[in-house]
Amino acid sequence: MSFSNLYNYDFFIILYNFNECMNYIHNLTSMKSTIIFERASVDYVNEDYLTGLKVNVRRYGRKSGYYVNLEGTIKHTWGNNISFHVILYEYLHNEYKRTFIEFHFKGGCDMLKSDPYLGKAVANTGVKCPAPPGFYQLANMTIPFEDFPYVWPFERARGVGIVTCGDVVIGNASLYLKFVQKE
Repeated sequence: MSFSNLYNYDFFIILYNFNECMNYIHNLTSMKSTIIFERASVDYVNEDYLTGLKVNVRRYGRKSGYYVNLEGTIKHTWGNNISFHVILYEYLHNEYKRTFIEFHFKGGCDMLKSDPYLGKAVANTGVKCPAPPGFYQLANMTIPFEDFPYVWPFERARGVGIVTCGDVVIGNASLYLKFVQKE
């Protein structure tokens, strides 16, 4: 076998492996992800800012999606003075370990206007910003996940949501999630 034939053979193997890699990447990116909300809990509420906080997960039919319902009474006007933080913990070896995925929104109104996932989920409930004091019921929230371009690196997680006003923690809640990849 001459050197030129060997070179062509190696080039064919590299090209074949490149095509296989591209097909694998295409298959990963063409998968659709779905989030299943398993359960929710309120961990902490600062009664000076928020009262009567309740959060739950509902499914209205066997073939329907999972929805998060949130209700409570706010005592002060919420606008860009409120910050939202979401930290994901991966379920690994029977415990939840903090991951690299975190969302930090410095202004509540800015989150509602610009964020395509969490902000859109809250905005779809009809909340206006700034929100004056009063009772709020955010029903049937779900994350619009149809156009999400990535595959999640893990299957189960706990999302911890923290609401702050400056350095004061207003509330803290957990939402347990399951990620399902569909082709």
